[in-house]
Order: sequence, then structure tokens, then C-alpha cells
Amino acid sequence: MSDDIRVFDDSSGSDESGTGPDARLVEEELRAAFARYEPLAPDAGPLRAAIDRRVVRRRQRRRVAQVAGVALAMLGVLAVPTFGRTVGVPPVPELAAPPPLAARSAGPAAPLDFLVLGVDGGDGRSNGHRADTVLLVHVPADRSRLYLVSLPRDLGVEVPGHGFGKLASAFYLGSHRPGSRPDLAGGTMLTERTVTALTGIRFDATATLTYAGLRQLTDALGGVRVCLPRQVRSHHTARVFPAGCHRLDGAAAQDLLRQRYHLDQGAHDRDRNGQRFVEALLHEVTDPANGFNPVRVAEIVGALGRNLVLSLHGTTPLELFGTLRTVAAADAVGIGWTYHPDRGPGGGIESLDPAQSRSLFEAFGRDTLAEWVDRHPERVTP
Repeated sequence: MSDDIRVFDDSSGSDESGTGPDARLVEEELRAAFARYEPLAPDAGPLRAAIDRRVVRRRQRRRVAQVAGVALAMLGVLAVPTFGRTVGVPPVPELAAPPPLAARSAGPAAPLDFLVLGVDGGDGRSNGHRADTVLLVHVPADRSRLYLVSLPRDLGVEVPGHGFGKLASAFYLGSHRPGSRPDLAGGTMLTERTVTALTGIRFDATATLTYAGLRQLTDALGGVRVCLPRQVRSHHTARVFPAGCHRLDGAAAQDLLRQRYHLDQGAHDRDRNGQRFVEALLHEVTDPANGFNPVRVAEIVGALGRNLVLSLHGTTPLELFGTLRTVAAADAVGIGWTYHPDRGPGGGIESLDPAQSRSLFEAFGRDTLAEWVDRHPERVTP
């Protein structure tokens, strides 16, 4: 034992107050020992600086995880496209965006509307994509659940600056760039303008994911569990998806969500399966094990690369991620259209029921989709 510090025994004759001669002696020896060894203690300055740097890095990683989580949450409302092509024309100017969410959040929460596009990977010759999945996503002010509305890809629409055509072609018209890579941002912009002209809805954010990107995202999440009300047989691979719940990898999910030929209502049933996949994917990407794990977020976002376009229109990442994570726990409500065979001169162009579509799009603006669904239960995806 060191001579500088001795053991003090209460039985050695000190008084009960602990201030007797022996107690004072020990205190003096302790003070002397601390004084002799104090110069040997390391400078605390570098240690404090290292701790401060570590705190800053941790905050930066948390911020990166939150921002990346926005992309993952937005991807949770994407479905897989199929293939197609048409002719291309020049791009269009940018849309006027709605007010930023922060500017509308001083009082009660505001309803939010998102547009989600799933596009094919191009055919290697046309330098463009087409949007075979066009999904409207409504988050009500009470944040009770998500409402998912699929627009038919063959819907006849007026494409701003390009005349009448199918909805799926709007993305191609905006993304086609002769002799260069397709411009996903241009295709997103023109499709958003087209949908806004059709519905009157101004979107708070738009997400676009390519065919390859969604396959990579599904694999990065370790698969997605999808529940089907009836068997689906693949027209492309002869794979059979029995009725019930299945965890699908990227290739299987891609195969399932391309199917329309063997379904009773063709592309309309394919859109309903897409809504089922959307809800399942949203639960996966907003799971804390994924959205708040920086390593998982880096792996997932890194798998997407150029296959993702995310336009927030003034909504901050933290606001968007917080909103989507809040509603992800509730079951989503998918809304589909009354089925009818493709019709129209020479191209299988579809149309919407004027009265029902008008009331549906007005319900977006009035934040009354819950009441609309109660009046039209036949339009809800089971």
C-alpha cells in the first residue's frame, strides 16, 4: 500500500464528530498526496474536444438517418411498373408548388397530398420511361391513415403542351432525351402537371422510382410481406402466387406487380395488388429497425442510386418523415375505379366516371375522404 494514503479506523481513538487529531491528520495527508500527483494528471482540454467532436458526428449521423428516412418513407408508397413506349417531345417548365408545410403548420396539422410514380427502365432505344403506376396519396389532417388512389395508366388525359394521350405517356414525353439518358426529373415534372390538370390537386411532394430501383429496395429490406385475396399466376414466368400472405423478394415482387392478363379485371386488379404491396412496403420502411438505423438506411439508400427522384416542394425532410411515420401504423385505404373494358379509338384509352371522379378529387381538397369512402364502400380495395 502506498505510504501517501493510510487506512483510517474509527476505533483508533477519534471522537464521534470525526474531527479528532487522527481525522485531521488523515485529511492533511490526503491533501498533500493530491497536491503532489495533480501535475501528473493529463490535460482535460483534448479529452473535452474529442467528446465534443464525437457528439457533433453523432448528431450529423442522426440527421443523415432522418433525411434518408424521408426517402424510404416516400418509397413506401411505390408500386412496380411494366414496359411500354411512345413518341417523345421537348420538356416543360416546372410546376408552381403548394406552400411549404412549415408555412402551414403554425396552427392545426394540415392535410397532405403526395404523388408517387413507378416507371419502367426504358427499352434501351427510346431514351425515355413511361409511368405505369400513378398513385395519389392523401394524409388527412387528423393523421388517422393513408388513402391510396391509383389512376389507370391507360387513362385518356390532356398532357400540357402535348395534346390528348394516355396518362402513362406523359412521363415519357417529359423524360425522353434523344442520344442521352432519360431525364427522370423532366418526366416527373410533366406527369405531375398532367395529374394536377386532371384532378385539381396540388402536391406537397412527388416521388419517382424506377423498375430496377423498387426491386433493389425490396431486396435491401429483406423482402416485403404481401397478402393476396386470391391466387395470381404470372403470365411472364408461370410463377404461381397462392392466396394468402407471402414474403416476396425483389424479383418476385416485380413479377407479381406486373400481372394483369390472368386477372378478372386486368390492369385494375393489378393496381389493387399494387396498393396491397404499397401498404406492406410502407410498414417495412417506417419500421424503426430500418428508418432509425443509420447502417440500414445507408444500405437501402445506396441500393437506389439514380433510380430515385424525390421532390419535396418546400416540405422539410423531418416534417415529411415524421408525418409518414405517424400514419404508417394504421391500415391504409386503397381506392379503385369501376372496371370496364378499355375503349377509345384505336388505342384502348380508358375514361373515369365524371360524377364519381369529380366528387373523389374534391374530397382530396376538402379533406373528406373518410366520408367519401363511407358513401362508396364498393370502391375500397379489400
